[in-house]
Amino acid sequence: MTKRAVTLLVGILLFAAPRAFAQQKTITGKVTSEQGMPLPGVSIAVKGTIVSTSSNNDGNYSIRAVVGQVLQFRLIGTAPLERPVGDDDVINVELRKVALSLDAVVVTALGQTTTQRALGYSQQSVQGPEIAQTQRENFVNALQGRVAGVDVTSTSGVPGAS
Repeated sequence: MTKRAVTLLVGILLFAAPRAFAQQKTITGKVTSEQGMPLPGVSIAVKGTIVSTSSNNDGNYSIRAVVGQVLQFRLIGTAPLERPVGDDDVINVELRKVALSLDAVVVTALGQTTTQRALGYSQQSVQGPEIAQTQRENFVNALQGRVAGVDVTSTSGVPGAS
């Protein structure tokens, strides 16, 4: 009786296993920007699992998933996107840029970096439009008088001049 039960169990496993694995398939595709340019380094993950990959330099990717699972596409500066896995083996996506407000990072003495909020003292910053308004001949001269403690010294421009 036990031999028969073991044989029956092995037979069921042999017939059920291929069906369970047949549902999992390889999904391929290309990730592009709104302009149609390929996006390298996009993180593609199967939602709720640890299975993930990233797109190559041409924006192409390949990942194994089961029909019904959801693929998540993420890249800094773009809106995250989710696509369900269906009968199609190819899922091409287009990621849209979004404006995100990131914390400002300040470089302090000796190259130490920290977030702007974490500093215990005040700091000054100069925005691009402020520099453009000066209408000076170059960027360095445009900083003159904009930040306390910055002293811009111009040279004569003659080769060998200090």
